[in-house]
Amino acid sequence: MKKMTIVLEDGNCWSGMGNGGFASGEVVFTTASSGYPQAISDPSFAGQIIVFAFPMVGNYGVDEDLLESNRPWARAVLSGSVEAGDSLGPRLEEWLAGYEIPLVTGVDTRSLVRHIRTRGALQGAVAPAGEKTVFETTDVHPVEEVSVAVPEVTEGTGKTIVVIDYGLKHGIKRELVKKGCRVVRLPHDSSKDEILSWCPDGILMGNGPGDPSLLEKQIKVASSLAGEVPVGGICLGLQIMALACGASTYKLPFGHRGENHAVIDLRSGRGLVTSQNHGYAVSENSLEGTGLEVTHRNLADGSVEGVRSVERQVLAVQYHPEGSPGPADGEVFFEEFLSMCERSSSR
Repeated sequence: MKKMTIVLEDGNCWSGMGNGGFASGEVVFTTASSGYPQAISDPSFAGQIIVFAFPMVGNYGVDEDLLESNRPWARAVLSGSVEAGDSLGPRLEEWLAGYEIPLVTGVDTRSLVRHIRTRGALQGAVAPAGEKTVFETTDVHPVEEVSVAVPEVTEGTGKTIVVIDYGLKHGIKRELVKKGCRVVRLPHDSSKDEILSWCPDGILMGNGPGDPSLLEKQIKVASSLAGEVPVGGICLGLQIMALACGASTYKLPFGHRGENHAVIDLRSGRGLVTSQNHGYAVSENSLEGTGLEVTHRNLADGSVEGVRSVERQVLAVQYHPEGSPGPADGEVFFEEFLSMCERSSSR
């Protein structure tokens, strides 16, 4: 084990112990108390360094059959403690080492999280103590890194749902498959014609990393699809659809990441405990004139957590209805989305 240093762009430093390695990226925190393999393998964390606010990770290894993608996507993982217990698979440190992803333990994550909450999400770098830390930048949008390159089809006897992969979590696909859907997973840059060539009963725009406003091609495609086929959106998918309808997005101070975020369904008054992982949100003031109405709101900061348009057959949520990890309160979204597809096909 080596002494490691975490340096933020504002000059503040933290230390811990790890097996070496270098990494840089936006430093963000999650409040999730379980499901660390699912968080680390969530493509929405691509390009980011994860700080686990919960003081311990690693105690049950890595349950590889329940991961959210085929590999870990975080640039580095910072934790207060890494424990080894009865393992469901590879040990966390071994799994990350296989992808040359630094795992730093013994970090004062409480003070680091408090700093991020005060200053906002910052760029950071991880390196062995005494080595130079480098803040790397790239012009490549992380969606290009995490999306599939060719179509993937999972057969089913139900409706054909085309899922646009901006960094799709496996949990979203699992929910659709459980409901009998034929799931067609397409690359992020698929054209309108390529999407409609699969004769979908509905289109689901999935989650993914990065700034949604930079995805100009994807926004144009979403705009051309709204009103032709029922369109659902989850997380980044909601943001892209809102931008396609003329709304705007903004960067949250430190994001919503964890599995205990309270949301209210404005239609029913029902409260939901939800899993979330996003750093951007839709500006509610910008929704005027777009045809979208707010259906869900975050109970902590009032930000938009869901929108719909009955006329244009759009239904989208900012939180993760599949959980993975997290509560099942939001799973009703999939029933609502498929009901919208059913009503459309029966017209």
